[in-house]
Amino acid sequence: MDQKIGDLLGAILPADRIKTGLIDLVASASDAGFYYLRPQAVVLPVSEAEVISLLAFSKQHHIPIVFRTAGTSLSGQSITDGILVDLSQHWNKITIENSGEQVRVKPGAIGANVNTYLKKYQRKIGPDPASINAAMMGGIISNNASGMCCGVTKNSYHTVKYITFILPNGKRYNTELPADYERFEKESAPIYDQLKTLRDSILNDQAVYDKIRQKYQTKNTVGYSVNAFIDFKEPMDVLAHLLIGAEGTLGFIAEAVLETVPDYPEKLTGMLYFTDIYSACQAIRPLTNAGAAAVELMDRASMQSIENMESMPAVIKTLPENAAALLVEFQGNTQDELKTQMDAFLAITNELSLLQEAEFTSVASEQASFWKVRKGMFPAVGAVRASGTSVILEDVAFPVDSLGDAITDLQILFKEHGYTRAIIFGHAKDGNIHFVVTQAFDTPAEIERYQLFLQDVVDLVVKKYNGALKAEHGTGRNMAPFVETE
Repeated sequence: MDQKIGDLLGAILPADRIKTGLIDLVASASDAGFYYLRPQAVVLPVSEAEVISLLAFSKQHHIPIVFRTAGTSLSGQSITDGILVDLSQHWNKITIENSGEQVRVKPGAIGANVNTYLKKYQRKIGPDPASINAAMMGGIISNNASGMCCGVTKNSYHTVKYITFILPNGKRYNTELPADYERFEKESAPIYDQLKTLRDSILNDQAVYDKIRQKYQTKNTVGYSVNAFIDFKEPMDVLAHLLIGAEGTLGFIAEAVLETVPDYPEKLTGMLYFTDIYSACQAIRPLTNAGAAAVELMDRASMQSIENMESMPAVIKTLPENAAALLVEFQGNTQDELKTQMDAFLAITNELSLLQEAEFTSVASEQASFWKVRKGMFPAVGAVRASGTSVILEDVAFPVDSLGDAITDLQILFKEHGYTRAIIFGHAKDGNIHFVVTQAFDTPAEIERYQLFLQDVVDLVVKKYNGALKAEHGTGRNMAPFVETE
């Protein structure tokens, strides 16, 4: 480029919202994942008109453009060596609608702040990622986030009611406006026609239709949300739901209206300790049937990573080598609802291989302490990693009834590839587990080790257990090469 990029961008934005200094570019070269790409410029638009101009600039100069809100992405989705569009400062509007049944958000609204607005209505957004205190709605929607109590039906895909989006061609559409459907068909006819053709081909191929339906019965954020082709008829609705989880690759999400879910006032939370991780996995289905809203799995290694943190339960340090735990929470509108669920739980306790009697608490501070255990694992591993190594957090999903066997096989892979400090935790109720390994990339041998390990993981998840390579963190750079495989 003959002219400096900052000068060229000056035709679109004022100088104080264009950052091209080395310190700004280096500071923006990483997100919460382990990839690093230094952008050519960081820009802070304040309006949809400026976003449209930036999209035109990107096309004109052949420079990639990436939108970022909080940058909590764990798989390298929000980094670029092109133009990084920072939406964290000027796009934070939150509007409660329909007595809390719905909420209208801009992409820079923090998820926890949205829930704070909704709290007096005893409602919350469906997605509840562990990073919700920092994660913003643009990323939550663009990664189709879910989380601890979310499951398959409360994620972004299923709770977004309306969406306003801008395509790379600069056209803006809003699914809340009936007139925009006709306008989309006329103004963006090639896109409309291609979506319709793809949908017709899927509906006319029973094997493909059944495969798509089956793949999205569990958490799945691999590639695009192609279930949109069988869930919606209108091409614009299909496109709107392809945008959810598309990691910003199809267009810009300017605003969304989400259907909220109940934030139950009554909760009982307990940590259940098991003899081994297989026994813990065998308890998932009975606990779910008893009405548990959350069932979070932790292996012994993951608990060791946080056992010295302040306010951690003392029993964690005394657990045997192969022990595992499930963080279980029951939720309801009334104490009577909780009693019914607890009675169902007590009826199955004899079936569980518990190391000690289960105890549940309704005290908010004690519940927060339990959740601190679960949420502290990934940061704890990062804090103790060897100098020069990266922390890699992946999330996969297996059929729940196969989870015990799948984790056993995954642990074998850890040993085969020399990952002696790997940990496993996750949303067991959904068969969605996270595994964390620390890895150096400073030699060809280390790079090859990780490549071989990742290929074995892909084979295990896809070929042996017919699972999902990504369940909630978005596809990202790590799994992008394997989308076609799945």
